[in-house]
Amino acid sequence: MTSTHDPVSDGTLRMLLAAAQAGSFTLAADDLGVSQSAVSHAIARLERALGTTVFERRSTGVDLTDVGRRLHGEVHAGFDRIDRAIEAVRDVHCASVTLSVSTSLASLWLLPRLAWFKREHPDVDIRCHTNDTDRGVGRDEADIWIPLGPGPWPGMNVRHFCDENIILVAAPDIADLWNDAPAHDLLDAPLLHLDERYRPRFDWHRWFEDFGVMSPRWLPGHRSND
Repeated sequence: MTSTHDPVSDGTLRMLLAAAQAGSFTLAADDLGVSQSAVSHAIARLERALGTTVFERRSTGVDLTDVGRRLHGEVHAGFDRIDRAIEAVRDVHCASVTLSVSTSLASLWLLPRLAWFKREHPDVDIRCHTNDTDRGVGRDEADIWIPLGPGPWPGMNVRHFCDENIILVAAPDIADLWNDAPAHDLLDAPLLHLDERYRPRFDWHRWFEDFGVMSPRWLPGHRSND
């Protein structure tokens, strides 16, 4: 095979790496989002430019030749340095902040504000992790936590986020029956309870306590974990 000294593009070299890793032109094409013929033709052009083969074609796939293995090692190392350099520059110029919030807060409060925040702060990469317990506060990989409970959070910088208004809701016919009832009468109401695996959030026991009503340990009603 005679070399024609054709230029070798970085895209062709990326295909070389993908084909070597996948062991198949077809699988490499799937990984790269191109056709199998595009990969096959690119490797053929590479081999013409080098004047030697870099892959052994077999019915079950492809294997690198000795020349191909040497080339693959150098190309892989080169692209690895390039990719790491790009990531280093990107990390310097784009701050990344990871927020840990509850599922409801993420969907109802955070997401509607992300587009505005991105327009105002295009260099800040916001990452959102949803967590419906407070067990990861100060322990997981987040930078900022908006917990569900009141704390305390020793050793952390704490800022007031918002006041939460707790109101009772019910189906209209049930609301009509209990609308004007004093708090202690609701002990006999068909209450809805959230069974939580970890530390409970605001529940009926705390609601009754805020109204000065002593509630039994077991309150009647319907229970669900979501």
